[in-house]
Amino acid sequence: MFFLFIGCPHYSTTRLISTPPTLISIVPIATGYELRLRAGNPELLFDGYKLYVGNTENDSRFPADLNSGIECMNGILNILPNQPLEYSIELSPTEGPLAAIGTGENTNRICKMQVSVTSGQYLTLRSQVLVVSITNGTATGFVFSMPSNSLRVP
Repeated sequence: MFFLFIGCPHYSTTRLISTPPTLISIVPIATGYELRLRAGNPELLFDGYKLYVGNTENDSRFPADLNSGIECMNGILNILPNQPLEYSIELSPTEGPLAAIGTGENTNRICKMQVSVTSGQYLTLRSQVLVVSITNGTATGFVFSMPSNSLRVP
């Protein structure tokens, strides 16, 4: 494996541009809200999503600090990479496991984000991918996708 990096001069030092998910809808459920999205995440080092909440669409799409977003609780993400399916994320102000899926809710629930959202706020997701240095093999942080489309909480 080491030979491949030494013997091959055709590698890129350009950071990977991750694909943002597409938000479909946000609907109230018993524990908070269900955020439905479509996504295919073929990136080898795909690490999950960050949710950004703002009082305006612009605030949610372009936060001052990309690290300020909300992640899935306990880093658990039940998703199969490279499967362009419709998924859902449970948005709930409480800790704990995923809620039981009710009638009419999306059965492909991938995670729970502990967050309180209110009517009128805007939600945006970004994909995050781990960046690994090709010279020493260590993780150097994350690169984020462009923002998804935004949805307004009903």
